[in-house]
Amino acid sequence: METASPKALMHQVLSKLRTLALASLALYPSLFTLSAHAETMATGKMGQCQGAIEYNAKAQALGFRLAHGDTFYCGASQEETLALLNSALKALPEGAQLDYLSIGRLIDYDWIGAALVAQAAQDKNWNAAQARPESQAGGAPNTYAYVSAYLSGEPLVSVWNDALRSRSVEIDAASIEKLLISGPDVAQNPAWVPSQKGYPFDAILHYRLRPLHAPITTE
Repeated sequence: METASPKALMHQVLSKLRTLALASLALYPSLFTLSAHAETMATGKMGQCQGAIEYNAKAQALGFRLAHGDTFYCGASQEETLALLNSALKALPEGAQLDYLSIGRLIDYDWIGAALVAQAAQDKNWNAAQARPESQAGGAPNTYAYVSAYLSGEPLVSVWNDALRSRSVEIDAASIEKLLISGPDVAQNPAWVPSQKGYPFDAILHYRLRPLHAPITTE
């Protein structure tokens, strides 16, 4: 039997996860109906992909959509991401409500995925052998909670909020799904995916938003 290459296997995994991302958002309903009832607010280049941001008025959600074609990952830069987001925010109808911002897979955003890897690699609290933090405030060590906290904390949250505040909203909390951990059987594509075992590098990311200066939720 012919054995698929590591790159081909990784491509299959990511393709399957992209499909699952469209049907697995019980707590974040924005993606359930995003395609069916969405209006495109902006389009633009996102690394190796063509990107778009759609607005679903019913779900009160903005969502990035990246057309991969035959491209393994997009590699979008921070500048490209924010340019597209700012264009979409400006194009929103007057009075449009925003409760959610759906980003998609971290591996498509070099500036987010690489920063997450770097954070875990330099964090003395991260146990690569166990692929989890050594300790977690408020409960047992939890890899998903660790990654979510990083993605909704500084400095990343300020990058998003600088754009979102034009619509009088800001990040409330991050939610992730389908977290992937590095290992020797995972292709280093893009190059910032570590060859060492035990580091988070990819997940499906969604943000819940809140009005500016509203109390932080604890659920």
